[in-house]
Amino acid sequence: MQSNPVLKSASNLSSAEYTADRVRAAYKVLGTDDLGALESLYTEDVHFEDPAHALQGRNALMAYFKSMFKNLESCSFKFHQTIESDTDIFMSWTMFISHPKLRKGATIRVEGGSHLKTRHGKIFYHRDYFDMGAMLYENLPLLGLVVRKIKQRLGQ
Repeated sequence: MQSNPVLKSASNLSSAEYTADRVRAAYKVLGTDDLGALESLYTEDVHFEDPAHALQGRNALMAYFKSMFKNLESCSFKFHQTIESDTDIFMSWTMFISHPKLRKGATIRVEGGSHLKTRHGKIFYHRDYFDMGAMLYENLPLLGLVVRKIKQRLGQ
């Protein structure tokens, strides 16, 4: 007996694999023009966390993204590995960001990962893990020098 391709594709709409594909496409290159693609990934009641913020709700998340992207010159992601279960996704990535006040606008590379929980093909929980020092503190003019010196001393 052959499976019905319409039913098969409809079931894929809510799969973690399909959602992971959409996330990779939406996060590849970001900016304030791309918020519609991001917004469509999340449920109304999404919970989002990263090392600096914890937010509840899609409106709060979109406001956060909008304020974050308006100051960036560029932001893109390269995805390395994705692990999926029925409803959970873990993605490892490298983020490339450029901000005029960090390292004079040079591109900063940050390694990280995201744990996503999905419901009906949308993300209701998004937690990012990355080194805030590598993204921000090490790239500020005075504080960066201090943080890099401390890291050098710890490595001796």
